[in-house]
Amino acid sequence: MEQTPLKDQQAHANWRELHSNEFNEKFAYDGPLGAEYTPQATTFRLWAPTATWVELMLGEDGAELIDMTRGERGVWEARVEDDCSASVYRYRLTFPGGHTNVTFDPWGRGSTPNSKASVVIDPVAATEPCERMPQFRAADAVFYEAHVRDLTIGRENGIERKGKFLGLTEPSTRTAAGNPSGLDYLTSLGVTHVQLLPIYDFGSVDEEGDLSWGAQYNWGYDPMNYFVPEGSYTVDTGTPYARIRQLKATVDRLHASGLRVVMDVVFNHVYDAGTNPLEMTVPGYFFRLNEDGSWADATACGNETASEQPMMRRLIVDAVTYWAREFALDGFRFDLMGIHDVETMNAVRAALDEIDPSIIVIGEGWPMGNHPDGVIPADYDHADLMPGISHFNDSFRDAMKGSPFEEGSRGFASGSADDAGAIFDGVCGSRGRYPFQAPVESVIYNEAHDDYTLFDKLALTFPEASEDEVIRRCELATTVQLLGEGIAFLHAGQEFGRTKGGLRNSYASPDSVNEFDYDRAAKFAGFGELVRGLLKLRAESPWLRLGDFAAIDEAYELGEATGSRISYTVRAGGQEARIFINAAEEPWETGLGEEYRAVVANSRTGVGAEAEGTAQVAPLSVTVAVKHA
Repeated sequence: MEQTPLKDQQAHANWRELHSNEFNEKFAYDGPLGAEYTPQATTFRLWAPTATWVELMLGEDGAELIDMTRGERGVWEARVEDDCSASVYRYRLTFPGGHTNVTFDPWGRGSTPNSKASVVIDPVAATEPCERMPQFRAADAVFYEAHVRDLTIGRENGIERKGKFLGLTEPSTRTAAGNPSGLDYLTSLGVTHVQLLPIYDFGSVDEEGDLSWGAQYNWGYDPMNYFVPEGSYTVDTGTPYARIRQLKATVDRLHASGLRVVMDVVFNHVYDAGTNPLEMTVPGYFFRLNEDGSWADATACGNETASEQPMMRRLIVDAVTYWAREFALDGFRFDLMGIHDVETMNAVRAALDEIDPSIIVIGEGWPMGNHPDGVIPADYDHADLMPGISHFNDSFRDAMKGSPFEEGSRGFASGSADDAGAIFDGVCGSRGRYPFQAPVESVIYNEAHDDYTLFDKLALTFPEASEDEVIRRCELATTVQLLGEGIAFLHAGQEFGRTKGGLRNSYASPDSVNEFDYDRAAKFAGFGELVRGLLKLRAESPWLRLGDFAAIDEAYELGEATGSRISYTVRAGGQEARIFINAAEEPWETGLGEEYRAVVANSRTGVGAEAEGTAQVAPLSVTVAVKHA
């Protein structure tokens, strides 16, 4: 992403001073920030310790200028004696040498379309906070990652409010072909958590432009307002309160349907560092810089934030706790979490524990980032220093389908004879790869929104294979995944072989590529029923969710993990199960006594599985047999 030129070269030339312990000890601030509303008056507070003067600009055109007073630790304050609900405001800051910046409030709770200005929010007018769901055991979690627009935009999906938060609240919707869509489809799956791609205010969609099918699209990994819901997902986009009310209504509806809600958060970079309010209010402070004062860019998005800076850490904690309290969110997925630092992620965990210790935190713990000396990265190599933080398990992913970064790379489900051991390690929580302290710190997955879908990756690997064979391999990979310890993670559509036509990343591709195909779900209904059956089995079988490594060591006994075959036994909670995984294209003859009953066989579960005493594992399939009580 091309970045706007640096706004304050002098500040960037002196960035080391802003990143020093002395500066942070003098100016780091833990008091209130943003616009604090009451019907009688609103107090505006902005942290800008390097500014020489700050003015509050009230109104759409900013014509009403109010001088702010500098207070403790570089916080500027102004009090307006009036009912300022829905009032538009900005800040104008003057810096040494006379340079000025005009910006919206980095701690603001409301926004005009396209982040042109902040808006004062009356918490009462924004409706009461959402109600929290009962506490939840992380080892029982099954995440389903989805995009608001993908789920709701389809022209023939029967959803009225297309591309909107409220589209997810509509019951009994059907496609033109009569297949369930939207909320009914989500609730049919048996997942516990719906993880939504960015729902905060992002900059890559014009909220005032055409938002109809095919007009414009983005995943939303382009942060603008960290405390404000995205306007393009809102009916009445120009109404500041609508964003909050409609997202709350959506969360409440999903909760009432038994689905917990996870928010994808992107604190590792911003849309445009040069014009972002963090940079505009304290130039050179919130971002990591190179020696020449230019932006560091380990994110490949033009910039990377400096979570080790106390006020950036505070923003992250403030934002996450705001969403957890006001919207009763049940989890957070941290994009490129390895850019952050261990101390920040532990601060996030501690703050969420005060609200609800069962709020789940997962993240992309890839080792990356330009961390200063002495700062420990929040990556999976340091997982043992971050209890209660879970990491995407790329070891299992790559062992199953091959590396997403190498076109010809193969894994267990695509014919590699080298990955059986890594698959079994992944099923058991991947202690052989990561310093996890509990199996729940492993997010076991095969695909996510980025990189190829599982179907597309396998289709590219087997260009001559039939669609049915590719689906069969997808079923194999998904079955093994859902039998694994840790947090199970499904990408929306994985349960029917979602395809994006072989496109690796569709972050800005049209709706024709990204829309959720509910009719394809009906076409491959057998795959969907397999996933539903596996999730039911998972929920009913404590031996699939043991929760700690000591129990796994006692319960799991490996039989074989070579070539295209894996077998193992699990004994726990008075139950005994035998699992046979066959990635070969030939059946596997194996001994199994009459005292066992197959609960998964030939890509079917329950009634669809074979009867007692099955001894043959079909090609590209998994057999799970449970011993009679």
